[in-house]
Amino acid sequence: MRRLLSILLVTAFVPTMFGSSATIESRVDDVFRLPEEPSIRVGLMTDARSVTISGETDSLLASSPGEIVRTIDSKQLIFESRNYRVPVIDFFRVEVRGFTSEELAVAASARISEATGFNSVVTPEIEDSTWAVALPDSFERIEDANAFQVILNSLGYPEVSFRAEKKPRPHHDAILLSEQVRDPRSQRTEVRSLTSTGPRPRLVGTPDASKIDPSIREIVAAADIAEQTFFSLRPVVVESTDPVRAIRINGKPYRGKAEVFVNAKGNLTVVNIVSVEDYLLSVVPKELGLPAIEAQKAQAIAARTYALSNMSRFSRQGFDILPTVSSQVYGGREAETQMGTRAVRETAGMVATYRGRPINALYTSTCGGRTENSENIFERAEPYLRGVECSLEGRRHFETFKVRSNREVVRPASEADLEMVRFAAIRATNGFLMVTERFGEEWFDVPPTEAEFRSWVNQLAMRFGRPAPAFDRSQLKGEEFASLVAMLAYGDRRADILLSESDIDYHLSFSDGDGIAKARRADIAMLFRDGLLTLNTDGNFHPQRPMSRKRILRIVRNIFQRKGWGPQLKEAVARPSADGKLVVRSGRNDVPIEVSPSVFLFRRYGDVHFQMKEVALVGGEPIAYVTGPAGDITYLEVSPTTEATVAERMSPFTNWNETISVRDLQTRLTRYMRSVGTITDLKVTKLGFSRRATEIEVVGTAGRRSIKGGRIRSALGLREQLFVVDRNTDANGRTVSFTFTGRGWGHGVGMCQYGAFGLAQMGMRHDQILKHYYSGIEIVKGY
Repeated sequence: MRRLLSILLVTAFVPTMFGSSATIESRVDDVFRLPEEPSIRVGLMTDARSVTISGETDSLLASSPGEIVRTIDSKQLIFESRNYRVPVIDFFRVEVRGFTSEELAVAASARISEATGFNSVVTPEIEDSTWAVALPDSFERIEDANAFQVILNSLGYPEVSFRAEKKPRPHHDAILLSEQVRDPRSQRTEVRSLTSTGPRPRLVGTPDASKIDPSIREIVAAADIAEQTFFSLRPVVVESTDPVRAIRINGKPYRGKAEVFVNAKGNLTVVNIVSVEDYLLSVVPKELGLPAIEAQKAQAIAARTYALSNMSRFSRQGFDILPTVSSQVYGGREAETQMGTRAVRETAGMVATYRGRPINALYTSTCGGRTENSENIFERAEPYLRGVECSLEGRRHFETFKVRSNREVVRPASEADLEMVRFAAIRATNGFLMVTERFGEEWFDVPPTEAEFRSWVNQLAMRFGRPAPAFDRSQLKGEEFASLVAMLAYGDRRADILLSESDIDYHLSFSDGDGIAKARRADIAMLFRDGLLTLNTDGNFHPQRPMSRKRILRIVRNIFQRKGWGPQLKEAVARPSADGKLVVRSGRNDVPIEVSPSVFLFRRYGDVHFQMKEVALVGGEPIAYVTGPAGDITYLEVSPTTEATVAERMSPFTNWNETISVRDLQTRLTRYMRSVGTITDLKVTKLGFSRRATEIEVVGTAGRRSIKGGRIRSALGLREQLFVVDRNTDANGRTVSFTFTGRGWGHGVGMCQYGAFGLAQMGMRHDQILKHYYSGIEIVKGY
């Protein structure tokens, strides 16, 4: 019942001079539906002097409106246009001769006219003083003249003869085309071939050549077989005899048909007539070839919607749409890809609508982080073309890029302790045993276990190239540990030989330096001299106090820094993380690496590294990491990227910079405004939603002028109009150039193509992507 109450929108197909185009209407119930898949006319060439159309079979089909289809036994036709040439043909005048008097000839003329219905006239034959009866009208065919002769013979006139005369014989289409050219209404189009699609009107008699407009031109279609070359004053449609096979236009393969007609310049326009779905097979990979199926599906729906809403945009020129960025980039069959075809097929007929109408689905390559309201660029406010962020809301945007750790994070009170946590984590993944999952004060402030101490000392011995020493619990005391380090660093008696007593007293001149046993004073003094040993934060050494983990690790860190023993970290620049994996570029490939659930995870803020539970890697971050025996990452530190973090971040045009001299800038602006003299300044006076410049003021020695909207980008010759501008001067303060620092590429309205790719990588479906960029739309099955 509900379905019966719904009023379906059925788009009416209005016949035009070239076929069918869709006229789109809307209903309040927001339902859009076409009765069938439409075709679209793509204006491939608009000023061709010659074009070759060929097929992949041994013959072609050629037709014009109102004519039968020709089969051309040739693989190609070469088309040119030329001034119309009126054919000159033989006409046959029938005469009955041999009348000896005028009276006899007049009587015969009356009899012939009465019997045949043809008027005849009497003429004298001066040569032999006889009279003849002749028909003033001529026969175009000898067969018709012969038939008339039989009639005359049956009337008793045996002496019938023919006289051949050459006369111009214009084609009826030449008269019709001349009338079309002269019709003021036809001046509104740029088509100069006969555009009537109905049957030819019946024209009686021989057309009058004087009525032919001298400007009309005809198409010459030259076949390999001369007898099959033909001429036409109407558009010519060429297709393959096998509809599955491509038609080639100047060697490039296209689906569908090719149409050729004469344009207002007298040259040829070449149109590819193709179904919308087949058209999209080329458009999608040409417009968005990035490898994400959901992004390509979004592009397929946007491109389909754009095509439907822009049908007949170029009807004045005889087609619907261009194959360039002025409409949508279209490359024919050779541009098709497997993923693009899948995107089109899986969204077949799907259209984005607003209140029952296909939207004008504008899209831009790189929006610079935000899209713009349509009226600020194109001077028309569309409710579905509202500016939006090229990202998901808040931290949700980074959710799919996060790597996580199940380790408990502790926030030490001091910056020094933050770095100690980092050092401990690095050492824990480089051979130092750490019996803990949590680097809190309760762990740092007590002595290490025997196993930990052995591990740490053995690592030092290995670094110094010494054998691992035997363990003694007393080595945890300050002077015992220092003596052990000295033995590893210097060997036996080195300090005792090289340091005098005054040297020793000098380096042990802290408060409790006298409390160090005499046998160890030289070794410990040398450690202080070489910077391998430090005091406690209270300025004392505490030679007999057991050392905490923090104290020992601080000494170990100091030794490593002094010796230049950096951690064994691998360095790279991250790619966007995926499924919790770290991704790095290796050669030309992106390689994902598993991250251990208990990874030590750090992120740098300023100059300090903080331990984190989770970190987002959007790509471009400098990273350092350690992999464990299983190949997974056990330690990871991340420095923030300086690049954009929006969904379109993979675009090479996310950020750009261009400096333009005053002279070049004046040249660029010439087409867009009157001169202001020598330019001295350029100011952005209005900004749009996205912070794009929507009005600029050019200041010069002879005045100032404003440029508004989308003309700004064109006038300045920049990739985008999302920029800041800096004025550059010489030593005398004279303006010499302007530096534009900007983001994005394109007009910035509608769907961001690189943004769609980024959102698809984040797990968004094609419908979610479209609804993100086009406000308030519905996606419906249009046919």
